[in-house]
Amino acid sequence: MTENQTRMQEIEGLLEEYKKGMTPEQSKDLMAKIHDAHFFVPVTFPENETLAAMQEEVMRTGQPVRLPKDARPIPLLIQNAKKEQFLAIYTSLAQLPKDKKHNGMIEMTFDACMNYAKNAKNPVVGVVVNPFSNNFVIRPRVEQQVTPAQFHLLARKNVEYVLLPHSIYTKGKEYFDSIDSEVLFQFFKDQYQNKLPIPYTEDDFEVMQLGISPQLDLIHMSMPTKKLEQGGCIRIYATWHKGVDRPGYYMIVRGEDKSERKFLYMDSTGKASDLGEAPVESAEMQQVMDLELARYEN
Repeated sequence: MTENQTRMQEIEGLLEEYKKGMTPEQSKDLMAKIHDAHFFVPVTFPENETLAAMQEEVMRTGQPVRLPKDARPIPLLIQNAKKEQFLAIYTSLAQLPKDKKHNGMIEMTFDACMNYAKNAKNPVVGVVVNPFSNNFVIRPRVEQQVTPAQFHLLARKNVEYVLLPHSIYTKGKEYFDSIDSEVLFQFFKDQYQNKLPIPYTEDDFEVMQLGISPQLDLIHMSMPTKKLEQGGCIRIYATWHKGVDRPGYYMIVRGEDKSERKFLYMDSTGKASDLGEAPVESAEMQQVMDLELARYEN
């Protein structure tokens, strides 16, 4: 049994498990095996000398043959109830329908199958693995074009709402104590890479580490005023309650109007709570301290 045949048997077993429900890890394993596999794709060859020569070669050798350059196989498509068309691919010859509507068979990598679905002249919306048994549908991810303005906002939100709070909540006190303007700037550099010129420098980030009280440490982070749109952070306050050895994460966020400032708290699960209108800048830190100390009073 070849390596691909073994992989196909594993895929068939996982597809049966998929119907019953899978963990994210099992689904990831299934897709990894599918990505590495070669699938059978029934096709129609035009009735010409190319097809005749291929049939003669198959009969002579009993082995698969390499397609000549002038071969133009047309993969068979399957249509669902919504009139959407899919490229049908199979894990084994036994999975093929009994009513034969093709005169040839080719092997294609999964990437080649998906590329066909993306680029086919016919309106093909995806591929379907073993449509008459497992009926496992995979649609290509649609890549949306993002304008530079949208990218700047997405980069900010990814850092301010996802990457930075996740790091603070998961990496411990030593990491918390290491946060400075260089750390913040690196988060943004990683977002931009070679996609767009980064509009910030390290000097655009102002970070102060403060030992507020025996119970509380606090980091005051002023974020760049450049590319600051609705939802972007004006300031971030990270806290560390030493009594319970836990961090906190507070955000002063620009509202729809430039003068509107919202106050948010994000917990360790990534859920943001609206704390209402932000206090004036001179009172922000005190309100953060009061809220964080009160959070663990009971």
